[in-house]
Amino acid sequence: MTDLLKKINKYIILMIISSLFGMPWIYVRHLIFDFNNPETFTLVDLIPKYIDYLIRFVVIILLIIDFKKENFKYIVITCIAAFFYPLLGIIIFSLLYLEKVNEKASA
Repeated sequence: MTDLLKKINKYIILMIISSLFGMPWIYVRHLIFDFNNPETFTLVDLIPKYIDYLIRFVVIILLIIDFKKENFKYIVITCIAAFFYPLLGIIIFSLLYLEKVNEKASA
């Protein structure tokens, strides 16, 4: 189980960073930026979206690397799932990893 936690630790950190730019961003943005300029307001509202897509692409890249290391199949469908919902891609990787560990233990 600790091996699984070591494998998905980077994904957990990315999901925490992603959640920090969700609801807390609404409150923190007023402290960081001056909203007297209307152009600043639209740019500041787009920052969470850009970070969300950046994190999705990073998760997909990390999943591809981990799938290649572990020689798992279903890379394409996992990457598509991770693009729409990153946690789903992480769960698929975790289930495949647990299945591999169980097969090694039973053999």
